[in-house]
Amino acid sequence: MKPQYLGVSTMNKKRLADIPPNSRSYQNEQAKVVPMQLQNNEATKRLVLHSAKRVIAAHQAELRKLADK
Repeated sequence: MKPQYLGVSTMNKKRLADIPPNSRSYQNEQAKVVPMQLQNNEATKRLVLHSAKRVIAAHQAELRKLADK
């Protein structure tokens, strides 16, 4: 039996690497996923913090509901 994380079965979860690049469709050019190497420097720290803040802002209502449980 495969482990489950956050109620999601890992067997059915697709990863970006599982999808061939030529079959990926994008609504706009800014939404493309670009591979990059993260390093231990100030630029990487800014990038990760900015991304984390965007995710938190996008899911803020859901996070508040979980915090209130």
